[in-house]
Amino acid sequence: MKLIRKWFLSGIAILLPVGLTAFVLVWIFNLLDGILRGIVSKIFGKEIPGLGLLILFIIIFIVGMLTSNFVGGKIAGWFEKLVGKIPLIKTVYNPIRKITSGLSSDKNESFKKVVLIEFPKAGTKSIGFITNSDFSICGTDKLSVFIPTTPNPTNGFLVLVEKDDVEILDITVNEGLNMVVSMGSAIEGDLKTKKKLIID
Repeated sequence: MKLIRKWFLSGIAILLPVGLTAFVLVWIFNLLDGILRGIVSKIFGKEIPGLGLLILFIIIFIVGMLTSNFVGGKIAGWFEKLVGKIPLIKTVYNPIRKITSGLSSDKNESFKKVVLIEFPKAGTKSIGFITNSDFSICGTDKLSVFIPTTPNPTNGFLVLVEKDDVEILDITVNEGLNMVVSMGSAIEGDLKTKKKLIID
């Protein structure tokens, strides 16, 4: 009986991550492919799986290419300001625009550093990711740090801390996210930290 239980648990340990990964990938594929699915169906008279996603990627690439030059950038900036002033819409559009602009900027520091801070109480360390390092409160330099929940890193807490209160973990962002998603089981060895914050 113990052997059967061991085999069963081993099978779950192998198949569950694979199954969940496949489920998430299929869900993302259907979500993105479904954005233009109706248009594709009208043009071709039937649904063609994957074509909507391909067209979406092409549109994104073309828009990025056109707005990367001076004229395109000016037009995009004008459009962003226009949409950003529309009542109700601006409450949703402006925060999303800040996030996407930050992620696409080479100069942005969002999610480029993994840190340890005392949270939720003194003496307890939590893994976080720096989302903003260029602001102050009452003349004191601060950092905004996103502390994700586990195993779902899309939820979490935003905390504002002084730069001296963070320890930089000598790991990549991917390694940090892996620790969060794995609920800590991916933590191995002696993690190195450096007290002084250095923004590259």
